Amino acid sequence: MVAFWKNIISEDMEKLNKEESLVMLPISAIEQHGHHLPVGTDSIILEGLLEKFAKEKEFPGKNVIIGPQLFVGKSNEHMGFAGTMTYTAKTLYDMIDELTDCIVKSGFKRLLLTNSHGGNTDLLNLISRDLRIKYGIDVYVFDWWFTSFWQELLKTEKESESPYGVFHACELETSLMLALAPQTVDMSRLVDETPDKMFEDNEYVSLYGPVNMGWKTRDVTESGVIGTPSKATGEKGEKMLQYAVEKLGEIVTELLKFGY
Repeated sequence: MVAFWKNIISEDMEKLNKEESLVMLPISAIEQHGHHLPVGTDSIILEGLLEKFAKEKEFPGKNVIIGPQLFVGKSNEHMGFAGTMTYTAKTLYDMIDELTDCIVKSGFKRLLLTNSHGGNTDLLNLISRDLRIKYGIDVYVFDWWFTSFWQELLKTEKESESPYGVFHACELETSLMLALAPQTVDMSRLVDETPDKMFEDNEYVSLYGPVNMGWKTRDVTESGVIGTPSKATGEKGEKMLQYAVEKLGEIVTELLKFGY
């Protein structure tokens, strides 16, 4: 079964076969997304994806439980833009740790930290190992920003020419929002902005590495956009959403079979 934690009766939760279960803990963000997208973009996309995933996917003999979403993440790089909210790294670390403690006390042994915000990535990779050591459970991180998750689809769907065309409030996110919550998108106000010129003569330093920099958003963009949202369409968003559901299904299938 695939079910949301909040919808399960306590007695039924207790009876689940924990050896055949995986808990997904969604973690997103509330932060500026340029002039055309709402501050809840990351959380809206993640919520929409998981709702579609729960409706369409089944894992016979297995249990996939989707935990309560942490809507605010670590977004201090976006502070200074109105509407952004953030936890410190310590606060977010402690919240994930304490929720994991609850998940473990309910008997579960597999946890997937399910992330939709790039600013959370480093912290989640760090805490996953700490949680593994502290609680003795299997802990995984699903992140679509700094992995190859979208690459297969983007080979055919991406029109942005800049290497930063799909980064933040971009072609990808705007397309997904046009598919999931078009009433929140104001395409008349969008701007394309990428930091290509800032890094064009660099051999090593970029937002992708191999030498990373401790940047804040205003270092690399005035509008808050890092990408080319003008290339976005709702049709692309529908394809991206279905692709994500299928890809996540493959990932969860593998995790339910994998173990230390």
